[in-house]
Amino acid sequence: MGRLRCNKDTARTCILSKRWRDIWTSFSSLVFDQRKIIGQLSGLKTSSEVQTRIQRNMKMLANYVDETLHRHVEVNDGRIQKFVLHITYCKSELTTHVDQWIDLAIRNNIKELDLAVTSDLHKGYSLPQCVLAARTITALMVESWDLLRVNEQMIENMIRACPLLEDFRLIYATGLKVFKVSNLAKLKRIDLHTCSELKEVKLQAPNLETFCYVVLKYRSYKIDLSTCNALKSLTLEDATLKDESFQNHLSCFPALEKLVLSKCNFLKNITISSYKVKILILRECKQLEEADIISPNLLSFEYKGEKMPFTSLNPSSLKEAKLYFKPSGQGESRLRNEDNHTPCRGLKLVVRSDKNIVIYERPKGIFLPQVYDLKLDVVKSSVDLEDLLDYILRTWRPLTLSSLSTSRSRLPKLVCKKLITREKDPSCCTYNASGDKCWRHFLGNVETENLVNGKSKSEWIAWLRSSKSKFKINYFRLSWKHSKHVSQGLKGRLMFD
Repeated sequence: MGRLRCNKDTARTCILSKRWRDIWTSFSSLVFDQRKIIGQLSGLKTSSEVQTRIQRNMKMLANYVDETLHRHVEVNDGRIQKFVLHITYCKSELTTHVDQWIDLAIRNNIKELDLAVTSDLHKGYSLPQCVLAARTITALMVESWDLLRVNEQMIENMIRACPLLEDFRLIYATGLKVFKVSNLAKLKRIDLHTCSELKEVKLQAPNLETFCYVVLKYRSYKIDLSTCNALKSLTLEDATLKDESFQNHLSCFPALEKLVLSKCNFLKNITISSYKVKILILRECKQLEEADIISPNLLSFEYKGEKMPFTSLNPSSLKEAKLYFKPSGQGESRLRNEDNHTPCRGLKLVVRSDKNIVIYERPKGIFLPQVYDLKLDVVKSSVDLEDLLDYILRTWRPLTLSSLSTSRSRLPKLVCKKLITREKDPSCCTYNASGDKCWRHFLGNVETENLVNGKSKSEWIAWLRSSKSKFKINYFRLSWKHSKHVSQGLKGRLMFD
């Protein structure tokens, strides 16, 4: 039941048999997401229609959560493992209900609380005091786009009252200028995301394993992680972080296994030297000129930027890599020919630009096209070709799909089977609603094209033609039927375990 998407799907299991009829009520994780319960407010033309729908939706939401929460408490003798409450539009009349739901969950010994509230109140939504005195809480995530106000005294009270806290995340909060933590022996994770007034962070948490700090404004601050020697995962998104400060931080973490640097625009020359680091992600550090990476056990690497700034990077141990090249101010890729020779022994390579996708089954000694906004996904060899193709069609819905393979490969036949000889009226996904059906239900016409005799002169096609001496090339043009997912766009990450 924990793998199902929402409470409605969990409740539907009651039709399976008499034995299953009441099992869903004993599930100890309660998830209430306003968007999934009552949907969006799309299609309404006038402000009066919108207001009427909002009032009706809030009443429906309040009744649904009240009934489900109280029934769960009655059936389970007051046991709640996890309580998730995401409110996308909270007017003043609903805040009383929200406070009551949180209070009821805490009185029933909740261990994990995930709260996200978007309020129309002038001062934003105020966190109930009962949260700060919940001794059974081990994980707390609080998020508010409407400026949840928190101060130092509230944090101090919570730390004193919640000695079992293991996971603490504070997102989009104001009022907090200094964040200090000590005397929490079980604390494993801290996330501080866009706390706009925060000026100082001091952590005395010797067992902390994960720290994430995101600041969107250019402002000075102090951060002390010197006692966090057990840290395994560090994420920094900080436009003011400089080389010396970064190197000082890094030297404090001998056990670090995952490092994420995002939009650290003051970084210019850095060295990452560690036998422990297995995952490294560098995203949009605009001024980064040189990165010396000495991590012989690196398994996963992701880079997003305008050019490759690496003076050294040994890829021998890599199982996965993603390289996203953004265009420079001149409107073309700055990826240099000496950078784009890709050694990928035993790996598969997915090359993307806009809605064009190419699958290399065995990329060896290839050169990449000089095209706009190039993205590379390197996938380890154990990933099945059919799974990879399904993922590409489901996630990106390309307008052109090409396969480059050897003469003995089964990839061309598999692509043809998926695209050309597929069922006209797929019988899969009979349970899902229309918007949740798989790619097969939205794929329209598929046309093959002979690149040798074709008339297209685009850089993408020219690059494919240049590869015909090394690979067998199959090229398909795809059209997609309109759907909710297509109109909103899809984002995906090629992460295979």
